[in-house]
Amino acid sequence: MNVAELFVLLADAEPDAVVLLLPAYAEPTDAAELASVEIPEKPWIRETHFDDGEPVVVDHYPDNQELTYGRNDAAGTYEKERVVILSPEFTVDFQNLTESSGTETARSSLDKLYDEALREQRLMVLTGTLIPEDEFRRRLGVSRKRFARLCDEGSVFGVDVEGALYYPASLAVAGHNRARLHEVCRIIVPAQDDRLDFLSSRRVSLGNRSPLEMLDADADYARLLFVAEAWAAEFSRTVVRLFVGIHETEPLDVEPMYTAMSENDPRKQVWERASSALLAHGYQWPLGPYPEARSFTAFVAHQNVGDPELRPDACVQIVVDGEFIRVRTIFKERMGLQSQAVHVGKLGTVVEVAKRAIGYLIGRDLK
Repeated sequence: MNVAELFVLLADAEPDAVVLLLPAYAEPTDAAELASVEIPEKPWIRETHFDDGEPVVVDHYPDNQELTYGRNDAAGTYEKERVVILSPEFTVDFQNLTESSGTETARSSLDKLYDEALREQRLMVLTGTLIPEDEFRRRLGVSRKRFARLCDEGSVFGVDVEGALYYPASLAVAGHNRARLHEVCRIIVPAQDDRLDFLSSRRVSLGNRSPLEMLDADADYARLLFVAEAWAAEFSRTVVRLFVGIHETEPLDVEPMYTAMSENDPRKQVWERASSALLAHGYQWPLGPYPEARSFTAFVAHQNVGDPELRPDACVQIVVDGEFIRVRTIFKERMGLQSQAVHVGKLGTVVEVAKRAIGYLIGRDLK
């Protein structure tokens, strides 16, 4: 059977029907759920032998393997043909079996993951899980202008499949509470490519239900918002580093006096994120005791999942003068604000002073 014939046979199957693999002569209870679809880059060998003049297919195998044991090369035919491999196992590495010589290296694991994701996306398009923009807008019942606004807000999102944008059909289901669904989508914007998986997957934190099943009851929705915010925060972290002295850029030749880090939504106000990093009992180094300092600079940056670099957000220059501190902020756009004097009373270590200074900046609603 070839792929075209398989498509014809599956034409009337329900798109969400589970695919089971049943070995020859096996009992129904031996059926295993399909877990992996592999499309080898290179053709495999189709080895055919004859019995009483009738062709019998003995085996398929990568073209770098030996002939079937016990067979005579002259007694059969050996042809190359393209194959698709269905397997109940995720871990079978069929791709490496197709390498024809030691001069060719196996593709990287990242390439394999990309190919697997692409195949899953193609399947979602084929089954209608992802639909084109025109159909998505028609189901939503919105104009192009309204649709563009929903996309800009993060209320809906598309999935890039080979350069074309498709949209999750689940976001346009009439039975869903769309206002609540749009709010959840806006919360999980930092997750980008993982958003559809979050919305459609059952989660232990939601009582083994998916977010799409948590939109109606108020208590369920409140729980969903809490879980969504915590999950989205995992895709970005905020880092605060304290250096002795007054600086406009982070020193490269000295170690920071103190570093704090926490997971935060990168869309939150920079000083809120910085305060969370300083107050959260997450990553802190060193553990103390911390020195007192007459002047120091706190640099705030963020790092998104998959990005190896820290992205600067702002810094605050802090000078201690008795029971007062003077603070001056500089943002990543190199825009600085005038120094401001703040009465904070009795002061302690640089960490305590930094917490008070950044708390003051939150109250001023700066950036």
